[in-house]
Amino acid sequence: MIGFLKKDNVMKVVVRALLRWCWILVLCVIIGWLVGKELAVLIPPTYQATAIVQVNTSHNSSFQAVQSVTAYAFLITSDNVLGTVLQSYPNLNRQALAKQLLVTPNTTGQSLTIQVNLPTAKNAAKLANDLANVLVSQQNHLIKDQYAKQLQLLTNQINEEQKIIDTLNEKILKTTTSNITLIQQYNTEIDQHRNLQTQYINQKQNLLTEQALYSQPLSVIQTASVPTKPSSLAGMIPWVPLAMLVLVIIGSVAIYYLEQWADRVNSVYALQQKVTQPLLGSLRWIQPGPQDIPLQTFCELKQPYVEDCRVMMADVLFRAEEARARILAVTSLQSGAGTSSVAAQLAALLAQSRRRVLLIDANLHAPSLHLRLGMHNQVGLAHMLEDARMMQVHSTTGSHQSTVNMLDRISLDNYIMATALENLYLLPAGSSLLNPTSLLSIPEVEQLLSCVAQHSDYVVIDCPALNFAEMHMIGSLSDQTFVVVDATRDRIKQIVKVKDELTGSGVKLSGFIVNKLGRWV
Repeated sequence: MIGFLKKDNVMKVVVRALLRWCWILVLCVIIGWLVGKELAVLIPPTYQATAIVQVNTSHNSSFQAVQSVTAYAFLITSDNVLGTVLQSYPNLNRQALAKQLLVTPNTTGQSLTIQVNLPTAKNAAKLANDLANVLVSQQNHLIKDQYAKQLQLLTNQINEEQKIIDTLNEKILKTTTSNITLIQQYNTEIDQHRNLQTQYINQKQNLLTEQALYSQPLSVIQTASVPTKPSSLAGMIPWVPLAMLVLVIIGSVAIYYLEQWADRVNSVYALQQKVTQPLLGSLRWIQPGPQDIPLQTFCELKQPYVEDCRVMMADVLFRAEEARARILAVTSLQSGAGTSSVAAQLAALLAQSRRRVLLIDANLHAPSLHLRLGMHNQVGLAHMLEDARMMQVHSTTGSHQSTVNMLDRISLDNYIMATALENLYLLPAGSSLLNPTSLLSIPEVEQLLSCVAQHSDYVVIDCPALNFAEMHMIGSLSDQTFVVVDATRDRIKQIVKVKDELTGSGVKLSGFIVNKLGRWV
């Protein structure tokens, strides 16, 4: 039985716990979603995009037109480049971008690498390309302007030398031919200026050739592509699902400890360890309930629930025979635990084992045994006690023997009815205007039980719950009392408390019967 409960009952225990505390899981999912969203904002995924700019410094220029790659690396973070580019990105903060922008010069390869890390992959690639293109465009344009200025300077120098030469030629024409010395002096100066002019012309020609070949020394050799994966491990973490999962795990752990604190009856084994009392049966939950099954049919069934009842009957019978008990009271911690069903099934199975059994419905608050057996409730225990009490009042003899005689005189056969089951007899509850506690407190109850016990092998009494005072009176008059535990409502702490209370009273507690075990919801 314990093996069955450990395997078959675990899933039901889990389902019941989840249904009871599902609001905790829902709350954890909502909190996890909110926390995940916040973490995704605080720790966003970063995408790295890389662009590479090549600087061509392989030729020897007549002037310093191209700077070093290190100078260009610093230039990228200046207002001329970065400031210009950020005008197209109003949502980007320049100070924050300083941590997300990395420019690495490569003096060996004469290149510089631009790496941009942003939460958006497209923006990262676009910004890296924009920085590279703006740098190349600005610097190539600047170098082109420098070439143009240098060419203009050389042109001006050539023209200036030509003017000087023209002036000297005019002076020669105005000088008399006889002044040979002056003419030679002018010719010498003309040769000097022509040589200088020729140098300027050669420099200009070289500069024009250089401009045609090297006017755009900066070029983008690698454009940044849109990255498909985050560059950081934190960026690859799905924060929302992860936070929801963590919170659900925390909620599940909380539910586990709440269930432990609730002290529910989830297994016979757990209850046995706490109450240190015999557990004489564990009846599983069935739907529809056993009260809908006629007792005549019940005894012939081979269902698992009926087999549970047969095991219960065998355990109770063993305890009763061992203690030579004949009057067996069946009660519960609270109403609705299934006491009437358990008492009826116990009596029916005892009768099926060829023992003469009287089933008494002492639950005057809510009698039901007559319905289970398909019999009327016009007369019964209440009427018998009222009649016996009335005869006792009018009797002049108050001895014990007189009471027994009066019970004989009122004829128990008028109240006890034979059922359709062989060896099973029923004393229904009947009805009375008197309070059940007052009615079951009269001395005739003890005499009644002694009398019927002489004519039966076993007397099974369906008692009200322990919170009714008359139950303790009936329990004190019974040979053994069995408490039905409602596994769906009763708590182990309550059961232990009841056990301790009954142990110190006059009730002979002989064990517990667990009912409704393994209910799904």
